[in-house]
Amino acid sequence: MSVAKGKYHIWTVGCQMNQADSQRVASILDGLGWESAPTMDGANLVVLNTCSVREQPEKRAHGQLSLLRHAKRNREDLLVAMMGCMIGNQRTIDDLKQRYPVVDLFFKVESADILPTFLEERWTPIAGEGCIDFADLGAPRTIGASAALPVLPMPTLKAPMQITPRPAARDLHYPGAAEHLAQTCGPTAWLPVVLGCNKVCSYCIVPSRRGVERSRPLEELLEEARELTEQGARELTLLGQTVEAYGLDLPGQRADLGDLMVRLSENEDLERIRFMTSYPPHMTDKIIRQMAALPKVCEHVNIPVQHGDDGVLKRMRRGYTITEYRQLIERLRAWWPGVTLSTDVIVGFCGETDDEFQRLLDLLEEIRFDVVHVAAYSPRPGTLSYKWEDDVPLEVKKARLHAVEQIQERISREINATYLGRTEEVLVESRQTGNGQQQWRGRNRANKLVFFPATRPGAEEAARTEIHPGALTQVVIERTSAWSLQGTRALEYDSTLALTSHEAP
Repeated sequence: MSVAKGKYHIWTVGCQMNQADSQRVASILDGLGWESAPTMDGANLVVLNTCSVREQPEKRAHGQLSLLRHAKRNREDLLVAMMGCMIGNQRTIDDLKQRYPVVDLFFKVESADILPTFLEERWTPIAGEGCIDFADLGAPRTIGASAALPVLPMPTLKAPMQITPRPAARDLHYPGAAEHLAQTCGPTAWLPVVLGCNKVCSYCIVPSRRGVERSRPLEELLEEARELTEQGARELTLLGQTVEAYGLDLPGQRADLGDLMVRLSENEDLERIRFMTSYPPHMTDKIIRQMAALPKVCEHVNIPVQHGDDGVLKRMRRGYTITEYRQLIERLRAWWPGVTLSTDVIVGFCGETDDEFQRLLDLLEEIRFDVVHVAAYSPRPGTLSYKWEDDVPLEVKKARLHAVEQIQERISREINATYLGRTEEVLVESRQTGNGQQQWRGRNRANKLVFFPATRPGAEEAARTEIHPGALTQVVIERTSAWSLQGTRALEYDSTLALTSHEAP
């Protein structure tokens, strides 16, 4: 009799690093023969990949835990695991364990190799080759007083299993890349290159939850990139909380992020390289010049400024001034023509005055980022600023957040309008339905979302069938908005079609 396999569902919130962590855990479960389920209802194992950087995603995780607590009362086959930034030190785990005994396993991604042992010890299928769900037996999922339940054997009770994380341990690295990691990737994939963070930003919980910076060895990354591209990945995004810190902590390795990109560019199956998130003081002139000289490195940089006032930056402990940030942007644009910029900002930080906020707005008008990710400050337990007075009223935070959004929407619309009539190289990522028609979704090298029709009346069949996820194609931009570009594939483009500058639907 073969070993019974189950189904898993991974619920993910947070940053791109969390998405990469979920991808890694999914690869381990796929390697065990488990099957991905689209919803929690159809899963025997639910993994919550959590985020504590903001208050809202943490609230969402607590909501999911409450739902799972109720679900587990009716599901003897259900296991729950929890990972991500809500998993801190042992005290954090003990608090979560007391509040949510529904969780069977707490672990960090560096300890994900424990999953095979955990499932072998803890998961007992109800019958046969796998689990029988109530829905499969014709019984209702919501159990009422008069519901007739099937007679099922009781599972064997086992002691709780728990991984004690060591946030500062340097010997904890990503689990080795399994073959199934490459097999489940699409045309774009994440490649975490440095884990953790050494910065001491006063508002940020990441260092205490993800530990100190730990770079992955160069050869390990090159091998993983090779596996990903062999299975169809055409674009890799190099990830790190401070990605330019790559290599600084590796004894005996002199390669930095720029050198890693040089080596990755030798991969003939790789078309594009992206990277995030940048920390201004780590972006050296050497790295900028290397990236600008590499054709495969896309002309886009995510480089958080967080605020536009030196006083606020000092309270945030960001480690640079606005003058230094401006000078960095000037060098980037001078040495890397056509580079686009995105940034992160926080409004309503402790003590933020009207004048300080105005200087943030002035900076946005001056630099004109392509994209701005804005968040209202929320105190996070365990950070330095948590001890300070959160003295900006909620209504003021909301008003300032909306002010940033309004300014940036206008700037983004004006920048994107300059693409009207241009022909852009687009890496096709997926096919979807939009505005009542099938369309392809992809990105140009500048990280702009681009949509174009999947079919077009009168187009040659050969031209349509060449398109697939992972294909590179030329798209003539016909409409623009603050959020995306829309056009027609250049091969099918009708020169008599009038270009219009109205907002894309």
